[in-house]
Amino acid sequence: MSRISRIKRCQRLPHNAKGRDLVVGDLHGHRSLLEQELERLRFDPARDRVLSVGDLIDRGPESLATLALIEEPWFHAVLGNHELALLNYLDFYSSRVHSRKSFPTGAGEWINQALDQEHALVQRLAHRLATLPLVIHVDDALPFNVVHGDLHPLNAKQEQLASDETVCVHKADAASSSRVHIGEALKSELLGLRFRQHSVQVSPTPVSELALTYAGHSPVRHVTVHNSYVYIDQGVCSRSAKGEQRPPTVLEHRQFAYWLHGVSAARGQAVAA
Repeated sequence: MSRISRIKRCQRLPHNAKGRDLVVGDLHGHRSLLEQELERLRFDPARDRVLSVGDLIDRGPESLATLALIEEPWFHAVLGNHELALLNYLDFYSSRVHSRKSFPTGAGEWINQALDQEHALVQRLAHRLATLPLVIHVDDALPFNVVHGDLHPLNAKQEQLASDETVCVHKADAASSSRVHIGEALKSELLGLRFRQHSVQVSPTPVSELALTYAGHSPVRHVTVHNSYVYIDQGVCSRSAKGEQRPPTVLEHRQFAYWLHGVSAARGQAVAA
């Protein structure tokens, strides 16, 4: 077993000149629900990309199949705290946060059956997991980041994101579980808006010097935006107000970014008036 002590800090992806970049919230073992949503959005794997905020596994019925998405050329993911808990359980490192003993009796109850039936696949995916970054930065016309928690433990300034090639795995544990900015957002005066089928809450400062940064980890009833953070974990498979099963949240970045900059400009004009 390969032991790890450091995690890749940031992976840079080039502008997608051929198609769309779709950012998806926490999946937690619900690959089929993602595939249904991608079909609805007419996803084209030859042109489009899916960028995941992490937490692919646990809770849902398809953890191993969902984790296997990391082998698809169109799918790009950051490490979530659940992936790090899996790596800890498989003895890739010794976490100060995650319990190796409790993992298979809690959200990770799928893992022992997967190891019995698909041992080679689990090991291959685990080694691939260990190479995933904490942050993805996309060099788009409107550049953006994808993270799981938030950047506070890594330093939140954009120019410092790629200053170190790797970070200590224990700092990765802290970053993947950080909820600093969502706490600030929920204390602010949020404005309820609509973006396509999504309910969005926007703080008085929706954008900042940081590139737009999509985050998961913190379940929110509405897509929530504050200081360039866009929180999109809306509890896949939970029930909506109408009692319907909730699909994972998927946002098409460019459309959302242009809409949000328009909202930000309008809010700035209103404050100035």
